Amino acid sequence: MSKQIDIIRLTSAKDDKSILVDEQQVAFSELVPQIKELNPGANDVVMVAALEAGTAGQLTQLLQLVTSEKIQTENLVNAMFTRRTVSVQAAQQAQRNADARQELIDEFGLYSGERVADLSGSRARNRFATASRWLAEGRIFAVEHLGARAYPAFQFGTDGNPRPVIQRVLKVLEPYGLDGWETALWFTSRTGWLDDRRPVDLLVGAADDVVVAAGHAFDGVGV
Repeated sequence: MSKQIDIIRLTSAKDDKSILVDEQQVAFSELVPQIKELNPGANDVVMVAALEAGTAGQLTQLLQLVTSEKIQTENLVNAMFTRRTVSVQAAQQAQRNADARQELIDEFGLYSGERVADLSGSRARNRFATASRWLAEGRIFAVEHLGARAYPAFQFGTDGNPRPVIQRVLKVLEPYGLDGWETALWFTSRTGWLDDRRPVDLLVGAADDVVVAAGHAFDGVGV
C-alpha cells in the first residue's frame, strides 16, 4: 500500500490548507513548490503527519528550510523598501556575514536554553531559567538564530558550566556595544594580538591573552 504524507497548515478555523502526496512517487525536493504554495509564515502553526517518524522528521526540516528562505527574502525586500536601494557592497557584506555565522554554527554549534539546562545538570522546572540567569549575570551571551535565542556552544566547558574567561571578555567588550553575533564572530576571527590565532581556540590555556586581545579589539591594531 502506498504511503501518504499529509501536510496541514493551520492559520485559523476558517483557513485550513493542506496537500496530500504519495511518498513513494514524489521526491522531497519536488515538494518545495507545493510547500511554498501553502505560504507558511514565521508565526504559523504547521502540522506534519506521515506514516513513518523518519519521513515526518525529514519533511519538517524541509518545511523549516523553505520558511527560513521566505523570511530571509522578505527581510531583504523590506530593507530595500526602507533604504530605497541596497548597494552591491552592502549585499556582499551581508552575504559574508551570513557565511561567517553559518561557519560558526557548523564548527561549534548552538545550544538552546533547554540544552544548557540539561548539560549543566539543572533540575529547575523552567528549563530556560539557567541560561537566562547566566545571561543576565553576564557570564554568557546569546545570539538570535531563526527567530530564537541560542547560545554558542564554545562558551561552555565539559561540565556544562560557562567558561570563566567568557565573563571576563564580555566585561571588556561591553563598552563597544556589540550584539550577540558581533561578539560571537569576534571570538572566531583571527587577530594579530594573538599571533593571527582565533580567541576561541585559546579559551583553554591562554585565557589571559584572550582578555588582553579583547581590550584591543577596536583600536585599529591587530584586528
